[in-house]
Amino acid sequence: MLSRNSQFVALVPLTLIACSAMAQNWEVDPRVQAGYRYNDNYHLDPPGAETDVSGAEADVGVTFRTVDPRTNFEVTPRINKTYFPNDKEEDSTDYYLTAGFSDVSPRRRIDVPFLYSQEDVVDSELPNADGGELGQPVEGDSGRFLIRNRRDFFRIAPSFSYDISQRYRMELNAHYLQADFDNQVPGAQRDFSELGAGAGFGFLTSPRSALLLRALAYQYDTSATTDAFGAEVEWNTQFSENSRAYVRLGAQQTKPERGSSDSNVIAGAGGQWASQRNRLFLDFTRSVGPVAAGTVVERHQLRLRIDHDVSQRFALRAGARFQRDEEIENGTYPTREYAIGELGFEWRWLRTLSLTGTYNYRWQEYADEPSDADSSGFLIGIVYQPKRAQ
Repeated sequence: MLSRNSQFVALVPLTLIACSAMAQNWEVDPRVQAGYRYNDNYHLDPPGAETDVSGAEADVGVTFRTVDPRTNFEVTPRINKTYFPNDKEEDSTDYYLTAGFSDVSPRRRIDVPFLYSQEDVVDSELPNADGGELGQPVEGDSGRFLIRNRRDFFRIAPSFSYDISQRYRMELNAHYLQADFDNQVPGAQRDFSELGAGAGFGFLTSPRSALLLRALAYQYDTSATTDAFGAEVEWNTQFSENSRAYVRLGAQQTKPERGSSDSNVIAGAGGQWASQRNRLFLDFTRSVGPVAAGTVVERHQLRLRIDHDVSQRFALRAGARFQRDEEIENGTYPTREYAIGELGFEWRWLRTLSLTGTYNYRWQEYADEPSDADSSGFLIGIVYQPKRAQ
């Protein structure tokens, strides 16, 4: 049987073969970053139990994408490596693979995004300010760190939409995600999965906007099986190729295998806007889903990101995430609040070389703990990206 690292490496040539078979025109875009990282509370432990780390970090990835006006395929394998000479037990080598297929015609759109990661739980359970598309934030983190552990995670989410006429649209979507941990740690890391499907029908309020009604069904598999059914209404619009917005509201009935059912409001609102020098991302969601603690929670999550190009060579960015998790029934998982804020810059002194720096502040509080926890950290490094445009 192949090792985990061998399985990851084996995926790379397979994706290249698929990419070559789908189109003759495709491009390769590598990116290499090397730098220094420091964090004064790496595990986000309570006061008095902090673990500080400092050392080198390298991040290497390469994007392979087809060049086609209609059918596109893109895949990015990436490796992140940390080396902390004063605390080598905290060293980690994390692997990521993101991919996506899309086929677009005037009346039809097919999308198949895919994500795979194999990483230390410091990264999987304490998400950064980025992560997730509009209306689809990252999932599954519990915030707990009790022992050294690693997580394997993958998610695939195919979707299909079709304009039946100039006024009516239908859509189908599904997703499946699974997380497996090296060690099962009660209350912190337990294997979990989620299977979901939806069907929607609506009408086009304008050439770029639609109002849709969706039926939803889910099954969550944690320490027990939970079924859920619901419906939502969504309005979305596409201002331009890089700017869009949405609003949705619905309800969901969640029934654990053991315990009483619970009714939950699900909702979302947000948008992303881009101009010549500025990019803004704002998204609020209220959702239900499994977390690594072995239970199902109701999660409120707010994400914000602002990018501003001061000049052609210098850019500033800021991002934030706040979330609140509440178990859907009385259980052992306490209410959790988590927040992270980030500030960063990028100075490109050559077309292919940049100096980057990022500072982040994390904060977390559990209802059953006597005090909250926080941490400060920064990463400064050099980025080499040979395909970057002038």
